[in-house]
Amino acid sequence: MSQCDAILEVLQRGETITLAQAYNLCGTLALHSRISELRADFYDIRCELIRTPSGKHVGKYSLVEHIAYG
Repeated sequence: MSQCDAILEVLQRGETITLAQAYNLCGTLALHSRISELRADFYDIRCELIRTPSGKHVGKYSLVEHIAYG
């Protein structure tokens, strides 16, 4: 299973994903790049900035919908 597939599976279950979760899931530190690849495949993925308990801001990604063309 590719990194994109693993991330998409989480998002399609209605869950969100952060960089730390993506690293634990499939070992990627390039979550933004994987999200860009999914967006190129017409997945509408939103990013919300959240503050962690330590005060850092991180992106939390969620799937809105998949837009089928063709």
